[in-house]
Amino acid sequence: MARKRKKSELHAGELNLTAMIDIAFQMLNFFVITAKPMDVLTNLDVFRPSPDAPPPKEAKPPAVIRIGVINGGLLLNDRQASIPMLRDFLEQMAKLDKAQTVLIQCATDSRHGQLVEVLDLCNRLGLTNLSVVSAS
Repeated sequence: MARKRKKSELHAGELNLTAMIDIAFQMLNFFVITAKPMDVLTNLDVFRPSPDAPPPKEAKPPAVIRIGVINGGLLLNDRQASIPMLRDFLEQMAKLDKAQTVLIQCATDSRHGQLVEVLDLCNRLGLTNLSVVSAS
């Protein structure tokens, strides 16, 4: 009599993930517990005045230089001026303080070239705090 062979059916193996998940949670707990939180405030650079330092002197507010650009010419602090006069005055003011405020009041009917000349002059002298407003 012939022996019958048993056919073995191959099943896909199942992997038990419970142990792997348990290890992952244990490692997560280990890293959370052993990690030292970094104090953010210790890395900030703060420059405090020394306790011996004298209080700062009151700085007087910078003078405002008013330049008017009108159709008939230029005004410097409400007085008629020309480009050379304006250049001389602004050179003297720039030597004192380059952070002075220059207020340029431009009339609506003035020439665009006059405004550009005044802005170029201020730029060449290093005056950077410029304000341009329209005057009616």
